[in-house]
Amino acid sequence: MKRAIFNPEHDMCMADGSGSFIPPAAVVEFARRCSWVERFMVGPEGEEPPVEIVPWGWDRCLRERLLKEGVPAEQLPDDAQLDFIREHSRRELAVELLERVRSYTGEDYASKLGNSVQPSSEISGSIVSPAYRIVAHTMEEIETFLQEKGRVVLKAPLSGSGKGIRFASGKLMETDRGWCRRTLQRQGAVIVEQRMELVKEFAMLFECGEMVTFRGYSLFYATNGAYKGNLLASNEYIEKVLGEFVPVAELRQVQERIREFLQEKLQGRYRGFVGVDQFVAVNDYAAEVAGADEPENMSGRKFCWNPAMEINLRMTMGLVARNIYDYHAAEYGLGEGTHCFEPEKGIFK
Repeated sequence: MKRAIFNPEHDMCMADGSGSFIPPAAVVEFARRCSWVERFMVGPEGEEPPVEIVPWGWDRCLRERLLKEGVPAEQLPDDAQLDFIREHSRRELAVELLERVRSYTGEDYASKLGNSVQPSSEISGSIVSPAYRIVAHTMEEIETFLQEKGRVVLKAPLSGSGKGIRFASGKLMETDRGWCRRTLQRQGAVIVEQRMELVKEFAMLFECGEMVTFRGYSLFYATNGAYKGNLLASNEYIEKVLGEFVPVAELRQVQERIREFLQEKLQGRYRGFVGVDQFVAVNDYAAEVAGADEPENMSGRKFCWNPAMEINLRMTMGLVARNIYDYHAAEYGLGEGTHCFEPEKGIFK
């Protein structure tokens, strides 16, 4: 018995950090128009009377709102829990995860996997090097990395989908400089990533309770970092699609490594959902940061894989899509990979 709350202003509230942040009117209107997704934020039991609160994400703004509604404080996260969620929502956690996953590739891969998961003979060194991005703390670091890579994506450590993200080529414009200075001052860092030609964007979905469990995959599409929609399909179908670019055995091994990382970082401190956004990129832009043996698909093009682009400590549209397909496929007549989901369009072919 759960009460779902769609609060898409969550990421903006997290970036602000206070409990008094007022989201833009457009975000409030978006939440109103798309409140229908609340039905799909929980499993079939979501139709029953509310007992447990399941928000899009926990932050101080939501806690203040619920306290004003009369929800007892003991049913809500306290300051320490909210501080933990905010700190672990920063993009630096994804940087650490990529370094951890990458450490299991190459010559040491088999020995570090242990007996729980057998290494695949298809391990190819296709995982992108952590050197494709930096956590910059000064303007000099940002500009040096841009000069080295030519094209970069600038990201605030805390921001929402498509927000707090800028693109730069060649040199920083004055508006970019101003944005970087403000972000450094307010959040202490700027994540700077080499820009790549992405061919697939997807996520691995997890739920944190007593243990961290794998919920499935999300195969989504975005424009300039802003989420647009999801393909509705089974996990097996999505694995088959991704298998054209990444060996399925490797996907499953890395999935387990990510689960272990999340359990180490979050167990006992966070209860809720986690989406780990990932991408496959064309090697044209990634040759210098990928291994020498990148996989090829049938067209002969080479790719590299980033299994830790973003980590979202909250509900995601990918989890909504996963629930729609897993629990409501018959209700909506969903074919295998023939329908999409977008928050403002609903479910369509």
